[in-house]
Amino acid sequence: MQRFLLLCLAIAAIVWLGFSVFPGHSYLYGETQIYVPVMERLAQPGFLSRDLVATHPYVTYTIYDEVTLFLHQVFHLNFQMALAIQQVLCRTAIVSGIFQLASAAGLDDVFALLVAALFQLGATLAGPAVSTIGREPTPTAFAFGLVLLAIGLFARGRALWGGLFGGMALLYDARIASALWIAILLLIVFDRKLRPFFKVALAELLIFVLLLANLAQLQPGAAGSQITWDRIPEWLAKLQQYRTSYVWVSSWAKQYLVQYVAIWICAVWAIARIWPILNRQTRWFLLVLPTAGLLSVGLSYAGIELMRNMAFAQIQPAQNLLFTVAVASISCSIAAIRAARVQMLWEAMLWLIVVFAIAINSSIFDFLRPADFHQAGAILLCLILAFGLATLAQRLAGSLLSVATFLPPVVAAFAIPALLPQTVNINVTPLNQLADWAEANTWGSSLFLFPDSPHSLEPGYFRAQSRRGLWVDWQGGVLADYSQEAASEWLSRWKQIDFSRFTLQDLEQLLPLEVDYYVLQRSHALQNVKPVFENSRYVVYDASDLQNAPGPLRFAAVP
Repeated sequence: MQRFLLLCLAIAAIVWLGFSVFPGHSYLYGETQIYVPVMERLAQPGFLSRDLVATHPYVTYTIYDEVTLFLHQVFHLNFQMALAIQQVLCRTAIVSGIFQLASAAGLDDVFALLVAALFQLGATLAGPAVSTIGREPTPTAFAFGLVLLAIGLFARGRALWGGLFGGMALLYDARIASALWIAILLLIVFDRKLRPFFKVALAELLIFVLLLANLAQLQPGAAGSQITWDRIPEWLAKLQQYRTSYVWVSSWAKQYLVQYVAIWICAVWAIARIWPILNRQTRWFLLVLPTAGLLSVGLSYAGIELMRNMAFAQIQPAQNLLFTVAVASISCSIAAIRAARVQMLWEAMLWLIVVFAIAINSSIFDFLRPADFHQAGAILLCLILAFGLATLAQRLAGSLLSVATFLPPVVAAFAIPALLPQTVNINVTPLNQLADWAEANTWGSSLFLFPDSPHSLEPGYFRAQSRRGLWVDWQGGVLADYSQEAASEWLSRWKQIDFSRFTLQDLEQLLPLEVDYYVLQRSHALQNVKPVFENSRYVVYDASDLQNAPGPLRFAAVP
């Protein structure tokens, strides 16, 4: 019991550090700008009835919205808290699953926790634009955490529980969970010895597939968001390449694919080093999943760019590269600790270099020839972290521990955030003031437009916080991957506001649109029209006041 409590405390501490400190979490800075308005409209159909994003949901094949709405309506939680609870639980699933996997590989509790903690550093995949530790509470992030927990439970011989969490992952995001279940199906077909072990998981799979199908049929608005196998027309292909280029492998493969092949080689090499300490099912998962992730790139290329099939753009198979990177990080961590335990310091250090290089998004080939001082700093940081942690693991294995051993990795760890791309920050105080005013003083079906902030994240944040629709915004362009109808309408609207530099003539051209309120930056305040709301950053004008302005519109100051 004491061991169990200590493990729970350790896992909770790792999750808390990852959630609150690094890599942290965010809300309404990414995909949640699309999901939250959809759920707001499902909860209260009177709101956002004219918003392009809210009226074209793509949450048909996920339980994400049902669980969030359940927490929102039954426990009266706001959407931010409802999603945060799920995010914390799925982060806990990641740590617990990797701990179970490392324990199944024969590591002691302290070292298994160390492997889980190293994975919590996270990694953002350049190209497919996904992360092993997602900052945003999205279906993909939730499903990935549940898959890792399922793998850990399978590795420990708990097939019933592994199938349960693998099935839950399927409900959250079938695209991510499918890699796990394909590996299990292949195992059942080709490995007779493990076939009885996974029979119960196969039964659970059938149950969860039927449940997902039933939930999809009951989904409000499902008719407009089904997977379609239509051919991608040329105009839509160009739009996707412009707005969601990460879906098209050709836009990033030349730069990043060799790096992912190198990561896969490191994963296989590390698995070969720890092969004797792995049980049969763990070997299977660690070999099949990273390979499936790499092959998913070819599948995505064939489906989207050769066959031009809309379904592949909706499914986005290349996101499964997550498993290639994740397994590489885990297997290299285990190989490093195994080497340290047998006093092979330099081998342990080399494996840890790969782990930290993945965490700071540094290409493995950068170590051969750094291109600039930033890469040189990243390489130096990896070397310091790898040497310090390898030394620490070696001394822990030999029961010779000193305070000085901790200093290099601990001090160097503080430099990790400085070497990563900075996340975009939004000044939320004036946005929240604007959202509160809109919610209190405008109709639920009102349409707003931010004509001088076309590429900003601010309009999407406002939409979710105010429950008021936007005529068009940059984030809404992700609909190009899911609906031809929505993509066509978004493109038509976007062309009208995508200005290189906002002018009075541009504003006058927008006045005939079906927009109720125009939100301008403070620097673009008008001289001869009184705003209906203003604060330190924004001025809001009623469309009728602009249309009936006394004389030509004029800026109050030169912008």
